[in-house]
Amino acid sequence: MVSFKNDQAAGLRRIMAAPKPRVVSIISASATDQSRMMINLAASIRAQGNDVLIVHASNTTREASYEVDKTSTLYEIAKTSASLSTAIKNTKQEFAVAKLLPKNQISTPLNSNAGQVLNQLFDELVLQYEIVLVDATLNNDDLLPLKTLNDSDILIQLTREPESIKDAYTLIKRICSQLGRRSFGIIVDDANDAQAEVVFKNIAQVAKRFMQIELEFFGAIPADVHLGKAAKLGRPVIDAFPLTPASNAFKQIAQRLNSKSTPIMDIDMLYSTSAMV
Repeated sequence: MVSFKNDQAAGLRRIMAAPKPRVVSIISASATDQSRMMINLAASIRAQGNDVLIVHASNTTREASYEVDKTSTLYEIAKTSASLSTAIKNTKQEFAVAKLLPKNQISTPLNSNAGQVLNQLFDELVLQYEIVLVDATLNNDDLLPLKTLNDSDILIQLTREPESIKDAYTLIKRICSQLGRRSFGIIVDDANDAQAEVVFKNIAQVAKRFMQIELEFFGAIPADVHLGKAAKLGRPVIDAFPLTPASNAFKQIAQRLNSKSTPIMDIDMLYSTSAMV
């Protein structure tokens, strides 16, 4: 006969075994094409076996870049209780794309009720995926539009250009002014590994000295003509040119994202805690 204790522990194990989605907002501090990076990264993550969703939440990236300019926003779905399927576009590369808000509302902070309803819908949606990549910009309150996004990972994409490095540091300061000290990931675009290491070392030292925060290096994306060639073909670089430097770079960043997981509480400790409630 199976005891109630064993039954409950088995149920908790099943819950804890379910994949916990990782939400990663990427904010650009450069004039490079953010959508191209997002699409290539999503395709690389999907190729490594994980379900991935891109969410457009940017006032600088064109919705048409993700082919969601004619789809409903998640905000509209949350307000009308329409079918969520109308807001999700599945791509040929087997990752999904959605847009969070109408573009003219991205910079305007949501009121508390609208924010809560949209955040709840977003939290339910992301459970269907293992990694969610958000193409994001800050709103007029120097925040991301949803609490979940502000509480999750934030990566800054920058280049070696002095203006881009300055803008990246300013973005970090703006976010920390609202959320307090927290860590950020860094992706250096249009740079080889050695060049990216110099950029990261410089910005990390400044962030550590003046804001007492830690930055984490997520990878470098080299200048590679195959990125443009793949884009003209309408395909990710890992699909069109899988052995090129850019393709290898995206694979490495994808592996880094895939390997970063939230620590899971020991199941016996979890059971002991629940038994005391």
